[in-house]
Amino acid sequence: MRDTLVMLLAGGMGSRLNVLAQKRAKPAVPFAGSNRIIDFTLANASRSGLWRVGVLTQYRPFSLTSHLGNGMAWDLWGKERALRILPPFKGQKDHDWYRGTSDAVYQNLQFIRKYDPRRVLILSGDHVYRMDYGKMIRFHCDRGAELTIATMSVPWDEACRYGLLEVDAEHRVIDFQEKPAVPRSNLASMGIYIFESDVLERALEDCCEAGEFDFGQAVIPHVHRGRHKPATGADEGGRVFAYPFNGYWRDVGTIHSYWEANMDALDPESGLDLQSWGIRTNTEVDGLDELPPLRIGHAAGVRRALLGRGGVIEGTVEHSVLSPGVEVARGAVVRDSIVMHGTTIAEGAVVDHAIIDKGARIGAGARVGVGAEGARPNHDFPTHLDSGLSLVGKGATVPDGAEIGRNCLVFPGVEARQWASLRLAAGATLWGEEGGP
Repeated sequence: MRDTLVMLLAGGMGSRLNVLAQKRAKPAVPFAGSNRIIDFTLANASRSGLWRVGVLTQYRPFSLTSHLGNGMAWDLWGKERALRILPPFKGQKDHDWYRGTSDAVYQNLQFIRKYDPRRVLILSGDHVYRMDYGKMIRFHCDRGAELTIATMSVPWDEACRYGLLEVDAEHRVIDFQEKPAVPRSNLASMGIYIFESDVLERALEDCCEAGEFDFGQAVIPHVHRGRHKPATGADEGGRVFAYPFNGYWRDVGTIHSYWEANMDALDPESGLDLQSWGIRTNTEVDGLDELPPLRIGHAAGVRRALLGRGGVIEGTVEHSVLSPGVEVARGAVVRDSIVMHGTTIAEGAVVDHAIIDKGARIGAGARVGVGAEGARPNHDFPTHLDSGLSLVGKGATVPDGAEIGRNCLVFPGVEARQWASLRLAAGATLWGEEGGP
């Protein structure tokens, strides 16, 4: 594995996660209680014996870089190990902002050359899955591949969201479509690529110098068509293969898919098993390692829930994920929801099918998620909130006795004085003083 260097793309805005990614990069969004989304990719790399990782950051990097620290939490620190944070920089030819996924790697070719790897593994930091990259590397080497793409079959009605591949009996890629309106295949790229390093460098130089800055739209088709080769061999095409993956994998890029993946952590049949996967996180950030044990009151009711340390549960929690430091007061109910760090659910409040970000307060007797699940989508973000979930942003306050319908959005930092009415109808948005994302 010493011949393989990892480049982890972690600079995405996560716009479809709306206010959950307004103040943080998508890979830094909390997941399943104490973890963050990027923990899964880092744990996969460490467990696979890949101990040299470059993390390419960009959008709202503070919470992410704080979380990464020196990499010790994932055994990526030491004489033969390294986790390096690679933000955009401004040089003689470089821009001070990555212009796309491939441009992010292109701007860091000097970092790759420093380690002189035989191959480079490109990963994304915003997927939830467990994979042994060693198996994929062996698959790549056994076939003499120039590029190998991890793939899995997805439902046909979701195929248009992905880069899609058609392959022959030997798993060699014969055609590639990037998010087509009419898919010819449902074999989707997982955004995990192994390149021979010389092939990667030539393809990046060709594409980025031509103003094409995306792996799916530019670099992969470029290699597949053999355009990275000398002119005499261009007609041969590239040796591009599809590695079949059959385990648990979720792209948590939408609010609903993010909620579903968290709920999967409560289902022993889902394939997502945090305990057996051994997912690690940095507990030193935000003082998580100093929190007291979880306390559950004698009158509390807990069923199929994931609860974080430092929490105080006096009410009822059903089929929900609670991060560390969450308080659920007597008579309060949390159902089918995600509640993040340090949030207070006051006495008699009800939270149903909702996502509550860090440090929020749901007032006494307030109700979040009122009405039928088939309510109208959010008026301002109809493609973000349309499945019945309501979202309360970081540090927001829901006043005592307030009612929030389905598909509603309360912006981060909203204070009680900003509520003109105690009722937020289905599909409504309560904007913060900073306005929209």
